[in-house]
Amino acid sequence: MRKVLVTGGAGYLGSTLVPQLLAAGYAVTVVDNFMFRQAALLACCHHPEFEVVRGDCRDERLMAPLVARHDAIIPLAALVGAPLCDREENPPPVARAMLAGWNVFERSLALAPVAPFWLASWMVIRFERRA
Repeated sequence: MRKVLVTGGAGYLGSTLVPQLLAAGYAVTVVDNFMFRQAALLACCHHPEFEVVRGDCRDERLMAPLVARHDAIIPLAALVGAPLCDREENPPPVARAMLAGWNVFERSLALAPVAPFWLASWMVIRFERRA
């Protein structure tokens, strides 16, 4: 059985994708910090091939062993919402969080290569230098 790791799996995209992966016969592990106390995956909790890990995908000690035991990764974790994107910080908190998450994936994958690595993106991030 193929094992899939989904970060941000309790979010908008993940809560739609995870039940479909389970129905298709995949074993699914979700990593989410449940920032918004979402409960969209409650219907999946009875499934014998479903696992939830409460945590932050930027935590390398958490992610390295998870990456090593999965056949595919679907990184959906993101900080979202207009208030976070509107901050005057450069780069904004949204971009800093995404970059930190990618750095953890990169280091974890160097230790335990995984294929495939699926990337779903629905957001554009703009970086600009301010004098």
